Amino acid sequence: MHSAKSKFELIKEDQTIWLTAKGTWTNLTVEDYIRQLRQMALSFAGRPWAMSLDGTDWQACPADVFTKLQDNSSWCFQHQLKFGIVMLPEHPLFRWQFTKATDVPKPDDYQRAIVATKDEARAILTRAGFLAVGQNQALGS
Repeated sequence: MHSAKSKFELIKEDQTIWLTAKGTWTNLTVEDYIRQLRQMALSFAGRPWAMSLDGTDWQACPADVFTKLQDNSSWCFQHQLKFGIVMLPEHPLFRWQFTKATDVPKPDDYQRAIVATKDEARAILTRAGFLAVGQNQALGS
């Protein structure tokens, strides 16, 4: 299956959006992702929110998607994104790609953490108040 939908999954939980990115993102994938993400983010109604990216199965993307991803990063900050959690493979290309996609001015109160597992992400987001305490369901595992 090679539809844009199979390239990412977005799940909203409490004040957090979980993104799992897979494969190579084209312009169509990025447009579909941005549309869905913004719809979800707007449902927070101006309250602070967090995002966790699982990019462990993400592939190299064509350079022309980065401007759109940067614009979207700026939009997220303007709409109260306050915490980002990132899981990436230990691979310089993918780390560079993530850095490039999010290379925009960030608010002073924005925090970011790099983690190895979803459990680690969940613990950090719970401590930071973006996930309700006592929910231990494993997302996608």
